[in-house]
Amino acid sequence: MKQLYEDLWICTPEANANKIEPELMMHGFLLQHLRGNILISRADNPLDHDAIADSGGIIRHYLTHWHEAGPATRQLQQRFNSALYCHARALGHVSRYAEPDATFTKAEVHCGSFHVVPTPGHTPGSTSYLYASPYGKTYLFVGDTVTLSHHRWMTIRAAESNEHDLHQTLNFYRALRPDVIMMSSTVGHPGWQEVDLRQWLALLGEAEHNPRDLCLSQASNDGG
Repeated sequence: MKQLYEDLWICTPEANANKIEPELMMHGFLLQHLRGNILISRADNPLDHDAIADSGGIIRHYLTHWHEAGPATRQLQQRFNSALYCHARALGHVSRYAEPDATFTKAEVHCGSFHVVPTPGHTPGSTSYLYASPYGKTYLFVGDTVTLSHHRWMTIRAAESNEHDLHQTLNFYRALRPDVIMMSSTVGHPGWQEVDLRQWLALLGEAEHNPRDLCLSQASNDGG
């Protein structure tokens, strides 16, 4: 686990060893909140679990979309007695691994300052999290809605993606003013990126015009 800012750490990247994207890395983030530590996305490495324990554990674990759920989700829930949160439309998939303690369907503010914002498109239950750190930077956790692949911004489309919803989400993002973008997966790039307003608007435009269709990638990989 690596410290990025005074109150934010990134988990050990998880390599996705497949022929489609051999350099694909998946990321999770530990946020030190005044009310207790919060985990966003995923943390599958047992050494990270020990580091979380050394930092005081976690009180809550938020998933940006159901693709992040896995065996470690239940392990974290049991070890730290932490509350698991996801969008209601991700519940069925997430429950295969762990039973969420609570779901949401609309924008909410948790713990007094942690903004939960449904941002459908990549999946119906995709959710972003916005947090204005008391140390000065505003963090936006975007999941897999936008990502970096070898310094190129793009959106990721899966079987359950909805192009109309994704377009609306990107327009919503344009009204936000984050300082740091936290991504749940990247290709050949770390899981975070500092931005100013000009860079933020430019990367959203680039991502919108560069969709990556995972279904087509899979078909090509299979020879179909």
